[in-house]
Amino acid sequence: MLWVDEKTFIQRNEEGKVTHFQGLVVDITERKEAQKMLEIQRELGKELSTTWNLQKILNRVLDSCLQINGLNVGSVYLKDELMDQINLVTYRGISPEFREMVSRYKADSLEARQILIGKPIYSLEFYPYSMADAVKGEGIKAVAIIPLEYRGEIVGSLNFASRTLDRIPWNIRNFLESIALQVVNYVAPVCIQAELS
Repeated sequence: MLWVDEKTFIQRNEEGKVTHFQGLVVDITERKEAQKMLEIQRELGKELSTTWNLQKILNRVLDSCLQINGLNVGSVYLKDELMDQINLVTYRGISPEFREMVSRYKADSLEARQILIGKPIYSLEFYPYSMADAVKGEGIKAVAIIPLEYRGEIVGSLNFASRTLDRIPWNIRNFLESIALQVVNYVAPVCIQAELS
């Protein structure tokens, strides 16, 4: 979708008679998308502050982020220290077969090692070569893997994918990274509290 701001100007001659119209059309799509992202982030922040239910928090994060044009797939992974792996805890937009393939990453797997480095990943090379056909079968063309870091430790990741974009644009990358910073401050304390109970 393309947003435009359109203005029309009436041009007159020296006697004040209309001679012609001039138009100006400006693409304001980026401005509208930025406005939408700020609104989503604000609403998400308000909603997260009202619950301590981990599943509600994670579902709200995915539902909010998937409002962004171009993002079709979302998932949240959390680290399981006891099992020494990173587990899929909630998701949207993937087939049951693909979900089974990506439901857990052992700590020594390529995927987990990349997440645990703590830097966002925007490349399909996140997935091992053995997953190439499955990723293609899901129609995934671009990914965003955003580690969730809390007090210097990776506690999980927000993973998003697109079936329509060939790469995740900078504005969406910035939005997702900001969301991750916001969300981890709600997710990590809830996880810590659950471990202590």
